[in-house]
Amino acid sequence: MTAPAAALDAFHTLASLPTGLPPGGLLAGGHLATVARLLEEAMHAVEHDVAQARDRIVKVRDLLLHRSQEGMGRPEEATRGGLAPWQARRVAALVERRLGGTLCNEDLAAEAKLSTSHFCTAFRQTFGMSPHAFIISRRVERAKALMLDTDDALAEIADACGFADQAHLSRLFRQATGSSPASWRRANAVDISLIA
Repeated sequence: MTAPAAALDAFHTLASLPTGLPPGGLLAGGHLATVARLLEEAMHAVEHDVAQARDRIVKVRDLLLHRSQEGMGRPEEATRGGLAPWQARRVAALVERRLGGTLCNEDLAAEAKLSTSHFCTAFRQTFGMSPHAFIISRRVERAKALMLDTDDALAEIADACGFADQAHLSRLFRQATGSSPASWRRANAVDISLIA
């Protein structure tokens, strides 16, 4: 994997953070300077030290995720007409726990303690997409992680991520990324010699 490709992969990880978070609240309290510093270090490191660049970007991701979870804990920052912060957290956690199995709107609505129709409207308001689109995006992200972290066959990855089969994974993966899983895996494979 080339250094620029590794950087793009890491920045795509940041772009996959959940949407619908409270505006302006994510980087309050001086964290903006920390994020800027870490990204600056990553930008300089990407040309010669892919591992260091990835490390800095992972720290930024973790900081943003931590800040988003803190923000979701304050009820006054709930999205108007959307899910309450506790509902958004519980639904997102349920999706992650059951990503490899079946998930339906009724199950997600029950987790949020809402009727299915009210839940679907509130979910879209909070996350900026339908529950189905959110689940597919999370499955694609998990498939990407498994393709980079394991040598598992695509059929096994499809099964682990809740896709019906490898063809289903390939079709939705191509829609999301513009390339086939196999092409994406080859283009983003980490060259261990660059890290060592």
